[in-house]
Amino acid sequence: MRTAPYSPKKSLGQHFLHDGNIARNIVAQLDPQPEDHVLEVGPGPGVLTRILAASGCHLIAADIDARAVEALRDVFPPGQHPRVELRHADILRVDPTALLPPDGTKLRVIGNLPYNITSQILFRLFDFHNAVSDAVVMMQREVAERILAAEGNKEYGILSVITQTHAAVRRCFHVSPNVFTPKPKVWSTVLHLRFEQTRLAKIRNYSFFRRLVKATFGQRRKTLSNSLRQLGISRDDINGEATAFLSLRPEQLAITDFITLSNLIDHLGGDAGRAEQGEDDGTRKK
Repeated sequence: MRTAPYSPKKSLGQHFLHDGNIARNIVAQLDPQPEDHVLEVGPGPGVLTRILAASGCHLIAADIDARAVEALRDVFPPGQHPRVELRHADILRVDPTALLPPDGTKLRVIGNLPYNITSQILFRLFDFHNAVSDAVVMMQREVAERILAAEGNKEYGILSVITQTHAAVRRCFHVSPNVFTPKPKVWSTVLHLRFEQTRLAKIRNYSFFRRLVKATFGQRRKTLSNSLRQLGISRDDINGEATAFLSLRPEQLAITDFITLSNLIDHLGGDAGRAEQGEDDGTRKK
């Protein structure tokens, strides 16, 4: 499918995939089964939607663009495709728990994410991690590298720590700009995120943990002794095992170190323990 019946909107960050082979490879990473409940983020012209529907899975395709939904209703007329549900909805406002089937089967997520809100969509999924089993998502290659980065890497940051706390991440493949309309200026990467509870279960106060990561990387050139002041925590407040972290910079801490530090000082956070919704990781690109 090389064309859509409408023009991409720059304001929505739309770059329509038109290569069938790439689309089949993306869906193959999810490998949807008839018993699966799949949420497609931003189906656009429906190149992935058609392949997903052919798998026989229960499919919910949500797009903020009403033109996409109307066009897809011509392809999947209401009543003729009982396993395909089209929704005109902003994914940043969708509650995944409301989409769960009666038996509680978790959602599987797939989509070509708009470059300018990739991190927001991911954080939205993390907010509802109990409702999601895994996700296959395509994004700007640069952002994917930040997600995959380990401590000590210059790309390591908020998105790396938060994503890897929630999921085991696998790089699937890179995608050339030539398979999109309009052609973006950057390459894309497809990642598979398998949501896990192992690390989350070790965090005593998740909302404080998330704010700790954001505050320290917000001043990544400073040692933790200085950046913790953003949370209202002074060096004099910290003692015992936690003092070993004070002379380090955030990129020197592994995810397990952030968890340990969070558990050691969460009682000092006060109002800093309040959860933040829809936060940005500082990597957004227009």
